[in-house]
Amino acid sequence: MPSDLNNIEVEIFGSTYMVKGDADPEYVRQLAMFVDEKMRVLARKSPAGAGSHRLAVLTAINIADELFRLRRRQQDVDEMIRKKTGDLFDLLDGS
Repeated sequence: MPSDLNNIEVEIFGSTYMVKGDADPEYVRQLAMFVDEKMRVLARKSPAGAGSHRLAVLTAINIADELFRLRRRQQDVDEMIRKKTGDLFDLLDGS
């Protein structure tokens, strides 16, 4: 039975990982490059000798923070759109 999953080799912070999935390989490489860059930025800011495991956890927390902030911002935009749409409907009903 043939597998539709791709085996994609990526490098993050000097370690090579084999990622298996059905996502586009270029997309997976872009994700890996994003994580790698985030880890390298943190490594430059962290005390010398900070282990890669610690950097990986801190990177995950930073990426999660970005995600939560973007979700919150999206919720605010969605709420503003709902309010403006409601205001427009009110204006139309009043004319």
